[in-house]
Amino acid sequence: MAQHIRRNPKKLPSVRKHGFSAILLLAIIGLSTFSWLNISAKNKPISHVSTEIFLPQPLPRDVDNELVPLPDLLEPDNIPQNANPTEQVSMVGGLQNKPTSALPNQTTQSGPMLIDGRAISDNQRTITKYTPLVRAPIDGLSRIIPFGRMPHPHEDGRTAITSYAKPFTPKDKTKYISLVVGGLGLNPAITRQAIDNLPGAVTLSFAADAPGLQGWINKARAHGHEVMIELPMQGTGVTEARTLTITGPNTANIKNLEYLLSRAQGYFAVTNYDGDRLVNDETALLPIVKTLKEAGLGFIYDGAVDNARIEPLAKREGLPLVSANGYLDDKQQDNIYVRNSIQTLAEDSYDNVPIGMGFAYSGTIDGIKSWVASKPKDIEIAPVSYALKKR
Repeated sequence: MAQHIRRNPKKLPSVRKHGFSAILLLAIIGLSTFSWLNISAKNKPISHVSTEIFLPQPLPRDVDNELVPLPDLLEPDNIPQNANPTEQVSMVGGLQNKPTSALPNQTTQSGPMLIDGRAISDNQRTITKYTPLVRAPIDGLSRIIPFGRMPHPHEDGRTAITSYAKPFTPKDKTKYISLVVGGLGLNPAITRQAIDNLPGAVTLSFAADAPGLQGWINKARAHGHEVMIELPMQGTGVTEARTLTITGPNTANIKNLEYLLSRAQGYFAVTNYDGDRLVNDETALLPIVKTLKEAGLGFIYDGAVDNARIEPLAKREGLPLVSANGYLDDKQQDNIYVRNSIQTLAEDSYDNVPIGMGFAYSGTIDGIKSWVASKPKDIEIAPVSYALKKR
């Protein structure tokens, strides 16, 4: 009987295995071809490669339909070494750079910024930097009255005029002017603009009946501004409530005055709001002047009436008083007019400290900022308390 031997049949390659091998072979061929093409392209001269096909638009051509070559911006002739290609670029309100020669290790000198063609220089720093004043009220500088508290000298001799005025030390070979912005506290937006945007040396004056007066005074002093309040005085128009008048008993005026003085603390002096009639009536003025003197306050008169009787009366009674030299915005309330008014005022700053009065207008504030930004270096703003002390 024949013996049968069983064999294990050899498995044939599967379709999956053949497919994988084919893909692998194709990948190897493709990679080899790409590498060869890449090496060949690198070895080709650049002049044989047309860059025109890569541009979104045709290259510029001259009248003969010839290509116009584009400039090489990295060519040394175009941008000299160590030179700034934007040195001589100028614009309104931009940096004006003085051209410099292309010497090694030479730095470019930047000029001042311009406003209306006038240099700002470093004067801009006087707007953004300020030193807060001590918070009001200071203990011992007030007394209790039926309306609250009003200023009163401290038992050690300190007064509101010495304690709430902005500390100031003049510099040698420097002329000074004083600027006051009044009518604040009634328009919140303008009031914030004056407090935040004006230099701390500008004195701010608030309407005595302004809502939230103490808060405004605190904010102004926190931004370095000394503060006054405005007393409504009888002028040629209709009088309102709490106005100090030339008629009626003196006790009514003193009552109204004490009410106005008790509205807040932290002001070093008062100023008049209107008052063309009252400032020339010594009989009605006398008790008012005496009350202000006893309160330890000063008085900044706006100077609206020449030779007003309030000046000699204050001098006789010992009330510190000084008159302003002019208005900054009496005819126009715009940037240019106010700036020119300040410049005219500054021309009289050789022998004294002239005082300019402005009001709560946006143009007035902008005009002061503009003048500060371009003022001569030998003229500075001094708080009006310094003008009061000096004059």
